[in-house]
Amino acid sequence: MNPAFAQTWSDTWNSHDPDAIVRLYADDGVHRMAAGATYVGAASLREMVDRSLRGYPDIRFAIRDHQIVGGSDNLPERFVIEYTMAGTQLEAIGERAGTGKTITIDGAMIGELDASHRIRRCTDYLDHHSIRQQLGLVD
Repeated sequence: MNPAFAQTWSDTWNSHDPDAIVRLYADDGVHRMAAGATYVGAASLREMVDRSLRGYPDIRFAIRDHQIVGGSDNLPERFVIEYTMAGTQLEAIGERAGTGKTITIDGAMIGELDASHRIRRCTDYLDHHSIRQQLGLVD
């Protein structure tokens, strides 16, 4: 088991180092946003990371809870991370124009690690409607 994974994930995002963030993933890693977008492989993941860091240059993740299970008897390590993300949106992300407003949103990421403790695949659950509300884009 790798109990430090959640903290490493948070610390790496909080470092704002895009290369380090992409290295959290296996070379063919998959990051799926429950709202629809899927990023596969280093180049696609790098685009997602760069867009996130440009959109929210002060983005911060705090771990609320986490669990790692498996990793024995040929079972992959699976993880769940509950987090709070906060940041000020300065540039557009998708259809969401840069607003200069700060958001704080809870999320959860569920996934699987490879033998090197890199993310093989994950699904990230965020309430995008709440993000839009906090940015003043919807009622």
